[in-house]
This record gives sequence, C-alpha cells and structure tokens, in this order.
Amino acid sequence: MKAAFLSIVAGILGTALSRPLQYTMQTKLDHINAGGKSTTFSMRYLVDDQYFRNASSGKLRPILFYAGNEGDIWDFYGNSGFMTTTLAEEFGGLVVFGEHRYFGQSFPFDRADAFKPGNNNYLTVENTMMDYVELIKMIRTKYNAQDKAVIVFGGSYGGMLAAWLRMKYPATFQGALAASAPILQF
Repeated sequence: MKAAFLSIVAGILGTALSRPLQYTMQTKLDHINAGGKSTTFSMRYLVDDQYFRNASSGKLRPILFYAGNEGDIWDFYGNSGFMTTTLAEEFGGLVVFGEHRYFGQSFPFDRADAFKPGNNNYLTVENTMMDYVELIKMIRTKYNAQDKAVIVFGGSYGGMLAAWLRMKYPATFQGALAASAPILQF
C-alpha cells in the first residue's frame, strides 16, 4: 500500500517537474522604427530542457522553437506533445515556446489599453519575428547552443510565422514545420 502511494506521488512529481519552466525577457517595443532607442516590455517564454541536458547522449540536440501566435503560450504548449515529447526525446531537443506580443501575459501596455489606437501600432509581424530572433539569440547563449540547429514550429498564423522566420532569418532558423499555414494568401 505504501509503495503504491509512493509510486503515485513520484509519478505526479515527475510529471510536474517535467513541465517547462516559465521565464520572461525584455524585448523592444519597436524593433523596426525606433533607431535603437525603443522602450522594452516583458515577453513570456517557456523552456523545457529535460531531454537537452545530456550533452554526451550522441543525439543532435536541436532547439525546437514554437512560434507563439494569438493566445496564451501555455495553451499551445499543452497541445504540442509531438514536439515537446516525441521529437524532443528522440533528438535530445531543447524545447522553447515564445509568447506572441499582445497575447497571454506579454502585453507592452496595460491589457485594457493595449489595442487602443497608437498602442496597437507595435503589433506587427516584423516586430514579432524580431522578438523571436532575439529570444533565440539569448537562448543559444544561455544554453551554450550556438552550434545547434533551431527548428521553428507553428500552426495556422503561427505556421505562417514559422515559414516566414525560416525565409527571412535562415541564419537563426535552420528549419521550419509550418502546419496549416496559408502563406501564399499574403
């Protein structure tokens, strides 16, 4: 009875501990037009390094990056088991999820004011892509992974971001999986 209880507790703790850790980073409000003098705001991101930690595993150890789209980043993480578990485990991947500006908890202005005229000028694909480029730059440094490939994932609008990131920033993103991404419509 006691062994069964301990097994259940260990299973729960193991599941809880294998969840990604949540962080924030400061990113520029305006990457494009501020001439390097932009204010910043906190962008949320998630990292799961449980499969990446073993440097002697002989696995490729890529960075598997999810380009967040219009929603809370935890919702996307909860629906991405193929990436977060299957691929991460098979390849020893470092899983990173970036939250899209103006969604989840990554608002540059108070949520009630964020979409008002003037404040929503910074909600652009270009600014979002630069948020992700800067996030990956920081992650590569933090995890000593400058030589690791970054594969970007996304679906629908996030899939379009994944494809565009690969096309516009090939030195940062070496591959992309763009699901249901109607990029030819834009």
